[in-house]
Amino acid sequence: MTEVNKHYSQAFDGEQIIRQLHLSYPQGPTAFQLAPIDQLHIGGIKASKKLLQQIKLCRPNRVLDIGSGLGGLMRLIESELRINVIGLDITHEFNQTHQQISQLLPSFDAPKLVTSDAQKLPFCSDSFDLIIFQHSLLNIPNSQQALAECRRVLKPQGRLLLHEVIQGPNTDAMQFPVPWAREPSNSHLITQTDLESLLEQAGFNIQSYDDWSQEALAWRQKQLSKEQQSQSETAAVSPAMILGPEFKKMGSNVVKNLDLDAIRIIELVAQTNC
Repeated sequence: MTEVNKHYSQAFDGEQIIRQLHLSYPQGPTAFQLAPIDQLHIGGIKASKKLLQQIKLCRPNRVLDIGSGLGGLMRLIESELRINVIGLDITHEFNQTHQQISQLLPSFDAPKLVTSDAQKLPFCSDSFDLIIFQHSLLNIPNSQQALAECRRVLKPQGRLLLHEVIQGPNTDAMQFPVPWAREPSNSHLITQTDLESLLEQAGFNIQSYDDWSQEALAWRQKQLSKEQQSQSETAAVSPAMILGPEFKKMGSNVVKNLDLDAIRIIELVAQTNC
């Protein structure tokens, strides 16, 4: 997973992020002010808030967020649902900045974070009620191993909630760079069929499946229009502080890839077999 860590850390400037947040929001930033950096997935904060509805239905006591990044989803869960979450990310710089952002917010306790590889989870078996992937399975080379690890650490009747990018039917049209990979060798998208098969092999039953692609395309087109009009320059922080100047090209390619059906955006809920 060293290539994944390199992708996310090579242009990342955590010090600049914290400096800008201190300067622009001395009383502490809101979730929407943080969204440009901690809601990097396709769909932004609205997609995360939509996920909260599924999390409510699961009624979990102990949650693991795999690929927690700078903590946007974790803070939404804790603030709106009052559920404690453990975050896992392979990029240690993300975890460090996540901690620093939370220190700017007096209403939040210090987050529980682990720097580790999702292909070998550092937790005991039967530890969690719910595991969440939000645009993170796409960075894992061995999806089968990661899902098997999820099955191991989930309790009986535990659930897996995926908000993921998968391969669309027109994969030959795929264009790079994209936010999760600068080149094809670092993109680990799988098809819907393969995902369903891997979940079954790992010991999961799929409970629901929803395609969010059209909503995601409309959202990303709107964001692209804002970026082209330079409206985003007024924000204190931006995705470029994480992904560098290539982010503009990445965002444009996401629109093209969705429009050409090279990728799909899905929400999936699966439960462990007894």
